[in-house]
Amino acid sequence: MSEDGGTADGDCPRTRAVVFRALGPLELRVAGEPVEIGAEKQRVLLSLLLAHGGRAVPVPTLIREIWGDEPPRSAVANLRTYVMKLRRHLRPTGARLATSRAGYVLRVDDADFDIPCFRGRVAQARRAAAEQRLPEAAELYGQALDLWRGLPLEDVGQGAALRAFAQHLTEAYLSAVEEHVEVESALGREGRVVQRLRHVVALHPLNERLRGRLMLALYGSGDAAGALDAFDEARTALRDELGMDPGEELRRIHRAVLRRDPALGRPPAGAGGGGGTEAGSLISATPRQLPPESTVFVGRHHELALARAALATPGPAETVSAPTVVLHGQGGFGKSALALRLAHELAPLYPDGQLYADLAAPAPDGRPPRPHDLIAGFLRALGVPAAQVPDSPAEAVRRYRSAVAGRRLLVVVDNARDAAQIRPLIPANTACAVLATGRSSLPTLLADRIAVGALDEAASVRLLALTGTGERFVRERAAAVELARLCGGQPLALRIAGARLVARPEWSLAGFADRLRDRAHRLDELRAEGVSVRACIAESYRQLLHAPLPGRVRSVRAFQLLGLYDRAEFDVTDVAGLLGTDVYRAACALDGLVEAQLVEPVTERVFRMHELIRLYAVEVAAPGCVLRAAPSAL
Repeated sequence: MSEDGGTADGDCPRTRAVVFRALGPLELRVAGEPVEIGAEKQRVLLSLLLAHGGRAVPVPTLIREIWGDEPPRSAVANLRTYVMKLRRHLRPTGARLATSRAGYVLRVDDADFDIPCFRGRVAQARRAAAEQRLPEAAELYGQALDLWRGLPLEDVGQGAALRAFAQHLTEAYLSAVEEHVEVESALGREGRVVQRLRHVVALHPLNERLRGRLMLALYGSGDAAGALDAFDEARTALRDELGMDPGEELRRIHRAVLRRDPALGRPPAGAGGGGGTEAGSLISATPRQLPPESTVFVGRHHELALARAALATPGPAETVSAPTVVLHGQGGFGKSALALRLAHELAPLYPDGQLYADLAAPAPDGRPPRPHDLIAGFLRALGVPAAQVPDSPAEAVRRYRSAVAGRRLLVVVDNARDAAQIRPLIPANTACAVLATGRSSLPTLLADRIAVGALDEAASVRLLALTGTGERFVRERAAAVELARLCGGQPLALRIAGARLVARPEWSLAGFADRLRDRAHRLDELRAEGVSVRACIAESYRQLLHAPLPGRVRSVRAFQLLGLYDRAEFDVTDVAGLLGTDVYRAACALDGLVEAQLVEPVTERVFRMHELIRLYAVEVAAPGCVLRAAPSAL
């Protein structure tokens, strides 16, 4: 970020009649004169519209960003007022704030907006660097970085969506800074980037990778003493703020400076024309693999607090692996959304990067991902060339553990089926952390386990409102409460219900609630754009069907019969009666259902089946099934 606040030349914002600036304080200028937008909520509205880059922003998304999880009843009407006032501010600019069925959209010329200008300059710089036009690349990187005047939207109150947007911009900025440093180093001009690196380090004092870049730039410009001072400053900051010493990467650079390693004088790999060097290996890649978090997220305060505490609490003295948290529960209850919300929140505590793997995503050949495939992907993300990734799974695991040693990384593993998928991915390093999700609680894994269940009524109604009911939520509060009840607090069902209402603006909430009251067709209604509650439950049922044979038949039959049972809660003796067997075999059948996340335990002997799962159980029951004793063979 430029200290003098200058901008780039060419068709970037400095020479334009209209300028929108978000790479620092929010600013709107017309013919060089600032346009004052004093009201905070209007500034949030403009920021979110700009962040979407010409795409429509749904009304619920705007409401949540402006008012949070508990908007006033007048939120929709107030939003219209803010839009009307913002249109008055924008009228002289030529920008068009339009209304569509999908929400509101702000159309701005890219040349009038500093974010597209920054991205365009960086893209040009990367092309120039790839074609070995290094002086041109250095100039373009400098122009792009000079557009920054501070932290993104630093004077705007940021909710979840704007925080995620600002974090994404910051990561893009830091990547551009590092690429600029590499190009200047390849040209032997390390001294040109020292001041920029000092400024960036001051903004991000706990980022060890940037500290390492600064040390290398100082040493490369002939200031070895300055490089050693930079290490001392990094050590002090890390100890004061985190109570930790610098990681292995920074210590490795420190040792190289102390012994005046000749490799420090060579350009990093990839920046110049040469191949990889020892100097280039002193700083390895910093992966930032987390997918965007959901902009519609409510509740879960208790689960978030438990997970934060578990990852922040040191394990026993004999522990040699990363602290691990498993978020488990039935499908569709928001485990992945919760994990990403937590991961994005904790990311700054893991400056060496965040690794992410979705174990439900098939490999390119269509098969489920194998542990070796995941390890290979992580190694490449950590800077290991593909040709150097071992073919042997055991050797790949050893290489992975070496690569993460001495680093602070967050590893997020989504949709795990069993502990065997996760165990090789856990670093043997207590400075790292692992966050896993799965339907199973992964009982053989050394981890803290947090159950993720249904949302309560208040959170369910908020989620439904934010997903897509808009004005109808304000008019039909009682119907919204009924819809939330019929969805059983399941976030997936609530999101689908909201999506259906967005697609059919002529529907009333009460009318849609009437459709959901029909138990025979409720699962038919809860599907939209290829996503359905039925498919989510079917995945758990398939898991049950593939369970070991001895208890599988009894568990399947118990599931079908419980769909026809007239109570949501039941005990072991009830299931024994349904199956016509003894209590022990009934308990074993329930074990299979619990493991497949088709029923949940309430106490040691009492269990509960979610209403939507019960509806699926009825569908898969044998034709003509009645409540009678099952054959003794079960």
